[in-house]
Amino acid sequence: MAKDTFYTAVDIGTDKVTSIMSRVGSEGELKVLGTGVVASQGMHKGQIENLEEVQETVRTSLEEAQRYIGKGVPTGVYASVTGTHLTCLNTREIVDNPDDVGDISSRLLDRLIRGSFPDVSPTQEVLHVIPSGYHVDGLGGIRNPVGLHGNLVEVEAHVVIGDAVSLRNTVKVIEANKASVKSLVLHSLASAEATLNGDERELGVVLVDIGGGTTDIAIYRQGQPWYSAVIPVGGSQLTKDLSVALKTPMYLTEEMKIKWGSVMPESIAAEEEVVIPSFQGQPKHSLSRRFLCEPLHARMLELIKMIVLKVRQSGLREFPPGGIVLTGGGADMTGIVHLFQKTLGGQVRVAYPDGIAGLPAQLKKPAFSASVGLLLWGIKHQGETRSSLNLGRSMPGNKPWGWGFGKKRAAAVK
Repeated sequence: MAKDTFYTAVDIGTDKVTSIMSRVGSEGELKVLGTGVVASQGMHKGQIENLEEVQETVRTSLEEAQRYIGKGVPTGVYASVTGTHLTCLNTREIVDNPDDVGDISSRLLDRLIRGSFPDVSPTQEVLHVIPSGYHVDGLGGIRNPVGLHGNLVEVEAHVVIGDAVSLRNTVKVIEANKASVKSLVLHSLASAEATLNGDERELGVVLVDIGGGTTDIAIYRQGQPWYSAVIPVGGSQLTKDLSVALKTPMYLTEEMKIKWGSVMPESIAAEEEVVIPSFQGQPKHSLSRRFLCEPLHARMLELIKMIVLKVRQSGLREFPPGGIVLTGGGADMTGIVHLFQKTLGGQVRVAYPDGIAGLPAQLKKPAFSASVGLLLWGIKHQGETRSSLNLGRSMPGNKPWGWGFGKKRAAAVK
């Protein structure tokens, strides 16, 4: 009988930390064994500000997830990362096939991909190098060239680079809880694993994950990631704007945002009113629901403008045919699809983890796209180690591998 393979996802967000422990069943279904969701402490806009507080939050989350399966040390943790320190670029690596036969081997392909790692500064580390396509003797559009006859082989790759200290701090808070890290995964790529379908990836699509402190963007073209970016604005900014406008404490404002909030005030009847509960000695009072929603509308419009700017910075003049896929906790806002369609046009949908056999109903929400996607990423990349998938443990700033052959051309994407 084959030994069970277990997977642990830890999604450290600005608002919450989610840990999920799972295994793959005999028929390939995902079996979730335990889930722990706790409020975040020590995080700001996706980055760690207080190491001890984040360590404690992760510990609580992992313990909650372990409650149903007994004690043990979580191994092979897949953890998400986000933050404005993350940047991307697209590279091309070319090599002559030295094989006398001329057939392209998997070994040559592996060396070619590893050679795609760019040179980075001592303060940076390479998080991902993801092949997006191959050219063999000038012929492009090849997904897997192994076995083909060719002399000149070229790979195009999407590379994600992050601040070394920020990435290592994420590893540190997990390892402080006696758990081993298998891989760090870009938040938007994890969300894409759980939400995007094959047609969207092929046609081209913009994934927008609206979290608590950040909005993470991933653009896919021809089936593979092509651009990624992080905007330091998320759902918590909407809550802050509303708190200032209404002069109410954050905890109460968040409740009102969830209960009555909408980013489309004009869709609300002009006469509709809501009752603001009493707080801190202030009496309860009535308020126009449209007035309550106006700050949310204004901030979401501002976020849409930032998304458009990132899409233009990627080199696209317009949104791809697959449209926009919204996910993350902020995608649950009432009226968000209507506002995006009215502002940008095209196809827009809200996505959550779905079509996954064995996934509990409580995880089928946009807020859990990244955490579920981490598990799917782990299953997809189970044969890869941390040193070969990302975060090569070579000297900071050096390539994790030192073949140093071939000619590299890099197209930076900020």
